[in-house]
Amino acid sequence: MHGTIGKYELQRLLGKGATGSVWLASDPFAGRDVAIKVLDEVPSDPEEARRALKFFQNEASLAGKLRHPHIVSIFDAGVENKDGKDLRYLVMEVVEGTSLQPHCESAALLPTARTAQIAYKCCRALEYANTVGVVHRDIKPANIMLRPDFDIKVSDFGAAQLARSDTTQVAGVGSPFYMSPEQIRGGEEIDFRSDMFSLGGVMYHMLTGKRPFNARNAWELMEQIVSTEPPAPSSLQEGIPPTLDDIVMRALGKSRDDRFASWDEFAGRLEPLLSEEDATISGLSDVEEFTAMRRLAFFKRFSDLELWEVVRACRCRKVLAGTELIREGVEDDHIYVLAAGLLKVTQRGKLLNAVTPGDCVGEMIYARRSSAPRSATVTAVEISWVLGLRVQDIEGFSDSCRARFSEAFLAVMAERLAMLGGRLVSLMQEHKVGLT
Repeated sequence: MHGTIGKYELQRLLGKGATGSVWLASDPFAGRDVAIKVLDEVPSDPEEARRALKFFQNEASLAGKLRHPHIVSIFDAGVENKDGKDLRYLVMEVVEGTSLQPHCESAALLPTARTAQIAYKCCRALEYANTVGVVHRDIKPANIMLRPDFDIKVSDFGAAQLARSDTTQVAGVGSPFYMSPEQIRGGEEIDFRSDMFSLGGVMYHMLTGKRPFNARNAWELMEQIVSTEPPAPSSLQEGIPPTLDDIVMRALGKSRDDRFASWDEFAGRLEPLLSEEDATISGLSDVEEFTAMRRLAFFKRFSDLELWEVVRACRCRKVLAGTELIREGVEDDHIYVLAAGLLKVTQRGKLLNAVTPGDCVGEMIYARRSSAPRSATVTAVEISWVLGLRVQDIEGFSDSCRARFSEAFLAVMAERLAMLGGRLVSLMQEHKVGLT
């Protein structure tokens, strides 16, 4: 295959499997590179064909719905006829790096604090997925992408269980080595705690270089998962703190009720183990802060002179997990650019958005040029660093610097309006609402 598929211009083949291939492509309309997964070989076996098509349909149905900084975004899906053959394709964001698989090898294990950080971000990603009715069902090292900066992206929701779906779910899916007991037994309810078990298995593998369950054949493996307790990770690898032992073993509880009651509880137990070394701009000099801010998307179009104005007038500050930067119904005139960490935006307790480094919150206050009661609450989900600005701070910058802020705020507002439009269309489709 070459040339184009849909509106996308194919550049080169990234990988090929039994039923499909992944291509690097460019989206000429959005001006970005994308990864396109193409289902170009439907298995001849009817059951395998049904499963492959179902997995594709699952992922395609999530296009535009799972917008989280730690989940691989699916932008688009479609079917195109080429040479008399229907090609089904998914358009996803490009993620640089590798999966966690190499770091499950004994010679390449990550520090325990780094493993805790990765697990923490997975908890937040899967918590978000659960709020929109999605259980992944196939959490394993190969489905967690690790970027060069050690940020992560959960991928491959083909096996996911989708709430409010009109189609039949595929049973018995997941990687056998990380599959929960209820998935092995079959016929039981599958919920977010099944993903907890799998994540516990991934953590175990990353900490020790060994899977929690290993056997000579599939039947022995399933018997171990259902009835055998694995040894504690610290008994296999030195340097693992007792707290992390407890967290992993609880996640691997045989009964769903033995595991954590929520993703928030799981993440909360991990939080004290996170290393502040993972924060990239704590206690930086002006030069280091300038360099860090230069990498943020928000300041992409600022000249060096304009960015130095910002650095000299404002300082980044650290905020702890759970800290509210903006509170719904309270007047203030602060705007924040997130430099590192993760924020969430809620309204009346309902999650509206997740904010990733390089994005901003509170920008509408600048359009009004005055303080006003806020319509949503912004909270730090993890240890974060933010650049706090007030309207009067921005007004004190040079004309060209103020123009850059206006340009950046307009771009953010336009993107959020487009996202809201996409959510509205998805909601209308879900409830079968038409426009007349």
